[in-house]
Amino acid sequence: MAFITINKAHFFHNLDLLSARAGGKTKLMAVLKDNAYGHDLRLMAELASEYGLLRAAVKNIEEAESIADLFEEVLVLVDHPTSRKLSPSISLAAHSLEALQALPTGTSIHLSLDTGMHRNGIKEEQIEEALALIHAKKLQLKGVFTHFRGADEFSSEFFWQRANFERGKKRIKALEAHYSLPHIAFHCCNSAGLLRTYSLGDDDYARPGIAMYGYTTLNPLIATYDLKPVLSLWAEKLSTRVLKKGERVGYGSVYEAHEDEIISTYDIGYGDGFFRFDGFKPVKMADGSFTKGRMSMDSFCLGGDAQKVCMFDDANPLAEQFNTISYEIITKLYPALKHVII
Repeated sequence: MAFITINKAHFFHNLDLLSARAGGKTKLMAVLKDNAYGHDLRLMAELASEYGLLRAAVKNIEEAESIADLFEEVLVLVDHPTSRKLSPSISLAAHSLEALQALPTGTSIHLSLDTGMHRNGIKEEQIEEALALIHAKKLQLKGVFTHFRGADEFSSEFFWQRANFERGKKRIKALEAHYSLPHIAFHCCNSAGLLRTYSLGDDDYARPGIAMYGYTTLNPLIATYDLKPVLSLWAEKLSTRVLKKGERVGYGSVYEAHEDEIISTYDIGYGDGFFRFDGFKPVKMADGSFTKGRMSMDSFCLGGDAQKVCMFDDANPLAEQFNTISYEIITKLYPALKHVII
């Protein structure tokens, strides 16, 4: 049966690097959204908690509820306002004045500021209105945050957005005192932001995501780091046969044997979230072998008769071949695949 391995030592290595950059374990909020970037939400949450992280961020309420017992706080980044009764440790991101209006009284929230990405968040000129609304509705403002649109790129946009955040932060702190609000946690740095900055300033923590799992899209002209990929994808053999010279294998008959050869079929296909390949450009496995023919929904073929094969232990080469990013390679993997900690 196909399976995924999770390298605990690699994960902790990456967390060591990130916590050192941030100023300690308490300065990290682990981003575990989208099934922990395909690594298995509950498993990675347990490892993050074991490491000593106190906070996590996820995509939706369902994800938050499944790990709320492991952290002091779990922030839901992408979900709609709800009247459901939530665990006291769950907070919701509020991305607009309309969201603030729709949230039930007493909801714990983190307010999103639009500092230049123009995807989510209130504008700077809406801060006073937002804080008045939060006060009137008795919402519990636990945090304020933003997201960078180009922290990984070799440009000054990261510093421009961070300056915008600092300006908004100053206005919010004045209103924090005006309304006698409890301490508000400020956070802005994603993985790339954390890796390219020398200080979080007076931010309470950073929100690393992809770097925890061993990847970064940070331009190497800015900096390079020894991050170690955590996930490996393994397929197991379904059958073996001798493909005679001139015989073809798989849909479309795109691969033809030029001599008699041993070929085996393995139990991963595009139905398992691996990118479908058409057979005209072979895909390289972790051991250097190449696929033969077209990928099916549930299987693919390789030369030889190995009982199992590691399809990848580093998503970057696959991302380059499929003209995408490492994020997409790992988050597409079928959640029901067995995960094994090594």
